[in-house]
Amino acid sequence: MGPSGFGGGGGISVFSPDTLDEGHWAAGLRLTYTRPDQRSDAELAALANQHIHAHNTDYNLVGSLGVAYGITHELTISAELPYVRRDDLREGSHSHVGGVALNGVEQLGSVAGIGDMSLLAKYRLTRGQGPAFALIGGMKMPTGSTHKESLDGDRLETEHQPGTGSWDPIIGASAAAPLGAATLTASALYQFSGKGAQNTRLGDRMQGGIALSHRFGGQSQAHRESHNHHHGDELDEHEEGPPKASWDAFVELAGEWEGRQKVAGEVEAESGGKWMYVAPGLRYNAASGWSASAGLALPVWQNIRVSHPDNRFRLIASLGRAF
Repeated sequence: MGPSGFGGGGGISVFSPDTLDEGHWAAGLRLTYTRPDQRSDAELAALANQHIHAHNTDYNLVGSLGVAYGITHELTISAELPYVRRDDLREGSHSHVGGVALNGVEQLGSVAGIGDMSLLAKYRLTRGQGPAFALIGGMKMPTGSTHKESLDGDRLETEHQPGTGSWDPIIGASAAAPLGAATLTASALYQFSGKGAQNTRLGDRMQGGIALSHRFGGQSQAHRESHNHHHGDELDEHEEGPPKASWDAFVELAGEWEGRQKVAGEVEAESGGKWMYVAPGLRYNAASGWSASAGLALPVWQNIRVSHPDNRFRLIASLGRAF
C-alpha cells in the first residue's frame, strides 16, 4: 500500500481511491513481516536431486518509507523506498564429484539492503460523496542493491537480491462505495517485470482484492471526513465540525500472483505461484492527522511452485501522518 494507501476504507493491501488535497502531504512507515513454511534440509536436498534449487528463509522483513503529495485535488503522486531483509537464506544444491551425485543444502546467509523505489500517480475520476474510482500508473525503479554475496563470497541470484536491476511499469485501479458507516473498497495493481541484473527477468506480479471497513467514532465514512479528502471541492462541500478521532475495523479478501522468471532466456518452470488470504485488522485515525494500522494475513488457498515455500502468515503495521 505505502503512501498511496491513505484515506478511509481499504485494508492492509487493498487501497482507497482517495487523493490528497492540492498542496497537502502525507508520509508514513510500513513494516511487513512474512513467515514462510519451514522446509528441512532433507526436503531441500531431495528437491535438488530433481534439479529444483528450492530455497527457504526464516522470515522476510520489509520496512518502507513513503511520501505522497497532492498535485491537484484529483492527482496525487507518491514514492516509496523499501529496506529488505531475508533472514537465514538457504538453498538446495546439486553437484557431481567423481561421477557421484551429491545433494545438499548451501547456507547463503542473511541478505539485507535498500530495495527498489516505486513512484506512483493516482488520478481520481469521481467527485462527491458517492462511489469513487481512481486510476494508478507508475514505475518501479532499480535503486536497490544487486551485488549482495553469499557467505562463500559468491554473488547471489537476482531473485535473492534486495533490488532487481529492472525498470518495471505499474498500472492499477481502485474503487470504493460508501455503505453508511462502512465502506466497500476494491483495488488491483499489475507490475510488468523488465530485464534486470544478471540477465534475469523476474515474473510479472499482480495483487488485488476487496475490503470491507467500518468506522467507529468521529464522523461516518459516508461523509469521507479526513485530512485526505477534497474539502475545497464544491461537490464535496458539507458542514464540517472539529476533527474527531476514530477507529476503523476492516477485513479483506485478497490475493497475489507472480509469474515464472527467466534467467538467460530460460524459463524456470518451478518459480512463481499464487495465493489468496483473508486479513482482518484495525486502523486508528487521530484528530491531529496521525494514523496507525495493523493487520494479519492468513492464507486460505495457495499454489506456490516448489522453488519457493508456502506462506504461513504475513503481519503488516503502518504509521502515517497527513499534513
